[in-house]
Amino acid sequence: MKANNGKGNNPSRDEWETPSWIFEPLMKQFNFNFDCCATEKNTKTKEFSKEDFQDIIEVDGVAWMNPPFSKAYPMFRHFFKVVKKGIAIYRCDNFETALWQKEIFPKCSWVFIPNHRVSYEGLDGDGARFPSALIGFNLPEIESLDGITLTPSLHSGHLICVKEENQK
Repeated sequence: MKANNGKGNNPSRDEWETPSWIFEPLMKQFNFNFDCCATEKNTKTKEFSKEDFQDIIEVDGVAWMNPPFSKAYPMFRHFFKVVKKGIAIYRCDNFETALWQKEIFPKCSWVFIPNHRVSYEGLDGDGARFPSALIGFNLPEIESLDGITLTPSLHSGHLICVKEENQK
């Protein structure tokens, strides 16, 4: 039996929460005021989408998004449409997908890949089988985590390594 639909969109992953070791330093640096895809139970900020994020018309301030994996494509499309500044977290084991090629790379400011695997909170087992990336939109690069920052080059179609490794 297949664990997902071939696109990584297993609905059982929709409720995975961002681990504190990632979110807390980012909150300190960026001061998020809105959690795009949260419930009352798992929100990371005071303001959150409460209902369906796709019904939100505009997000002021700095947004955070950990999209439900089964709805990632429409969530990212909406994120880049209504958010002025923000960071999202998403799996990065499949850069060849339409989501990365048509939505994320052309619109993001940078992609940050942490130097070790993310174990999401609320996950049973040993952790995710795939790596995760942080995607920045109209914000400076991350200063508080170790990893590699990539910047998409729209002219050449390449990813450019901006910094080999951030130092805490």
